[in-house]
Amino acid sequence: MKLSEENKQALLLQIRQIIYEATHFTNEKLKNKEEKSLSYFGLTDEENELIDKLKSNPLLQNTFEKILSRNLDDSFFSLLCIIDGVSEPLAEFGKKSDYLLIDMPDDFDDHYDFLHDEFYESYDIWEKINKRNI
Repeated sequence: MKLSEENKQALLLQIRQIIYEATHFTNEKLKNKEEKSLSYFGLTDEENELIDKLKSNPLLQNTFEKILSRNLDDSFFSLLCIIDGVSEPLAEFGKKSDYLLIDMPDDFDDHYDFLHDEFYESYDIWEKINKRNI
């Protein structure tokens, strides 16, 4: 099953939006020290002190968002590689055939447009649409 170009672009741009919202809103929660969200992480007193520094340092906030965004990018890229069937989940999670979400056509010729190949390129399109700079 192959996604249409329109559906593929919509999927990749939605992933970009998820990454933006996750990084931006997580940073906002940390800056505002929203206790419910922070208690999930089990932060130590020393870590909470660092979050206090984050509240007053815009450069540190921006750095945190960029690091978090990059980590989410890499996570989604790895997931798309599994969906595309070009990498495999760890053996303890099951057989590859149990996880592959896109069936390769019988006449697969290595010119198939994979989701992961276009993932990093989707950032420029997403940024133009949203006119945001993460």
